[in-house]
Amino acid sequence: MRNVSPAWRDALPKVACVALCVALAGCASAPTEHRWLSLPLDVSLPTASAPATTHAIPQLRLQRVQIPEYLQSTRVRFRDSAATLAEWPGVRWAERLEIGLTRHLGLQLAGLGQAGWICADPCDTVPAGGSLQLNYVMLDHERPSARLHALAQWTLTPPPGSASTPRRGQLRWSEAVLEDTPAGQAAAMARVNAAIARDIAQQLRP
Repeated sequence: MRNVSPAWRDALPKVACVALCVALAGCASAPTEHRWLSLPLDVSLPTASAPATTHAIPQLRLQRVQIPEYLQSTRVRFRDSAATLAEWPGVRWAERLEIGLTRHLGLQLAGLGQAGWICADPCDTVPAGGSLQLNYVMLDHERPSARLHALAQWTLTPPPGSASTPRRGQLRWSEAVLEDTPAGQAAAMARVNAAIARDIAQQLRP
């Protein structure tokens, strides 16, 4: 058997220790299991509206809701100071936030107007009333104050060939986050989205 030099004999414990540390680090870096969060679609759903009249709101195509780029992620982010953001650990949005907000807004608007007046992409036909775009300039959960602050702008673009001009509106809203959890944040976002839907529907009525 080949003899091991004294230098190697002394180094073996250190090599074994390094190998063990590497193995442990690999175990520690294994993907963590996440909980998946979604907007509660049943929060503040409007009651059925009155029967449609000849002056009903025209059908609209709902475009995807726009949100700040720092929220365009499956990570659930909140503001922990005026200049910094943080993330809830171990939690991810089940779908990108802007997709969930669009679906929720469509449900809200559908309950506030004539049945079928909202058409979310993809639509089978070109809506007669044009398209509706909602843009959240701000949608921040300020965790230290337990409040959700929103600044939303919406634009109603008439269909091609229409003599009408685009209509626009803006709404600033502040909502209490009732529970200091990711679910509490999602519920507050749903309530804000519902409030904005009510404001849009009211301003679009003839």
